[in-house]
Amino acid sequence: MNNKGEKSILADKIHELNKQVPAKEEELSVLQKSRAYLPQSKAQRFQFIEDHSSEFSVEKLCSILEVSRSGFYKWRSTEVSSQAKRKALLLKRVAYLFEANHGQYGSPRITLLLREEGYIISERTVGKYMRELGLRASYSKQADKNLEE
Repeated sequence: MNNKGEKSILADKIHELNKQVPAKEEELSVLQKSRAYLPQSKAQRFQFIEDHSSEFSVEKLCSILEVSRSGFYKWRSTEVSSQAKRKALLLKRVAYLFEANHGQYGSPRITLLLREEGYIISERTVGKYMRELGLRASYSKQADKNLEE
């Protein structure tokens, strides 16, 4: 009698564990897809939730990525600030001007070009944006020789 009781308890536990397997597999799938977003900012994790909300429930994604649902919905409903829009525009212009001049212009020259276009911007800001974009003006050894002569 004891043996049958133990078997039914074990059967119940196995049944419970089998019910948990799909949820854990889904959680694993989310974690594998979000691996690049985990150490990142909340905004990047919110973007991941937005991108994958058709595959997984928002509630589950928020729980796994350790952000609140209310925070996600607030993030989704906010508009981009005017400063962020301006920065995005300037980043595009800086990258364009850098490439248009074959990577030879640094922040002083790009600042002058932007000012000619009507932007009010400092050389320091352009330098920051160039570092953020990973842009660095190339230094020509031929130009260095011309300076020595």
